[in-house]
Amino acid sequence: MIEMDKDLKTMKSRIIHSFRWEKDVIVPLSDELKIPVKEFEDILMDKLDMSSLEALHSTYESAKPKCLMEKLNCDLKLCWFVDVLGIINNDDYFDLKSKLMTKIANGEKYDGVLEFGKKEVYKLLKK
Repeated sequence: MIEMDKDLKTMKSRIIHSFRWEKDVIVPLSDELKIPVKEFEDILMDKLDMSSLEALHSTYESAKPKCLMEKLNCDLKLCWFVDVLGIINNDDYFDLKSKLMTKIANGEKYDGVLEFGKKEVYKLLKK
């Protein structure tokens, strides 16, 4: 890894350990990726500038809906039905996406939304 100035490293370390970055982002992601927390922190400090570190929590939170929709796309094979085969049109896809994300935003569990999505995909395929 690139060796950084001691003062810069101290400032970046303060950012990572402040607010709720460590509890909400660093620890869960390092656990999920099976990377030691300290090593993950070092990677982020090496790769990101101070502004990006300060925005770590908000960017992580803002990426969640996109990642969730990509997971639904994969689990429902929507990329295949919409983009490859073209048997579900874009308007129907966006309507379905809106319905699914609304259910999740309203607190419904992923598995339940996935089951609902499967039924909706079936309806769209029969349309």
